[in-house]
Amino acid sequence: MLRRGRVTRGVLWLAALTLLLSPVTVTGTVAAVGDQPPPFHPTRLTSLGDARQVVVVISGSWSSSLARLRAYEKTAAGTWRLRLGPVDARLGRNGFSPADQRRQGGSTTPAGTFALPWAFGTRPDPGTALPYLLVDDNDWWPYDPRDPATYNVWQPRRAGSARWRTSWAEDLSSYGRQYRHAAVIAYNLPTATTDVDTRRGGGIFLHVDRPGATTGCVSVAQADLERVLRWLDPTQAPVIVMGPRSAVTRM
Repeated sequence: MLRRGRVTRGVLWLAALTLLLSPVTVTGTVAAVGDQPPPFHPTRLTSLGDARQVVVVISGSWSSSLARLRAYEKTAAGTWRLRLGPVDARLGRNGFSPADQRRQGGSTTPAGTFALPWAFGTRPDPGTALPYLLVDDNDWWPYDPRDPATYNVWQPRRAGSARWRTSWAEDLSSYGRQYRHAAVIAYNLPTATTDVDTRRGGGIFLHVDRPGATTGCVSVAQADLERVLRWLDPTQAPVIVMGPRSAVTRM
């Protein structure tokens, strides 16, 4: 666990980059049930890279905010087994949109395959092996287009030199139930070689549910999220694959 006194922007960047820059090779198969496994099964997903843990979030259509979440793990024999689910999940109120077409304020969840680099929450670490930040009112997540350097990047309380506006940022400690625990989904995060796109929005997390849809995140029941967090292991290069059933094999 990363204790607050040791959490720095550099530490969080290192955790994210370790997963985002993993080499892309797919190995292993699983015996099909019947003629062919369903489209959301890891053997049919095409962008897993070296992931040995896969969270899959599937809806019935692009416009639906209702989804199901499953978690799979690759065994030593190279086959995939279901570790959790299916469990109910909620998406953005306008459903999915392809990640490269998503726009800030559209209330859609980006469809695609993304790393799960670190976690945070207003409650203590539930036992995850991911780097974990216990947040307080010093922790913000801005997406102010006029300050690309801090766009979609965790920030300590606004420094005097920062240009981002608090009206364009989330005070992570103020979200109550939703951010009791959350995993960061690596959508539109800057990397060593890629800048953020300030049109596409950010702050996409896997977090605790509340009644109704989200504004773009994925939410599940708190007990289910805690099970996922305790299962996730950064040494297994975990990813989350999200999309409608009809298109998930292309995500």
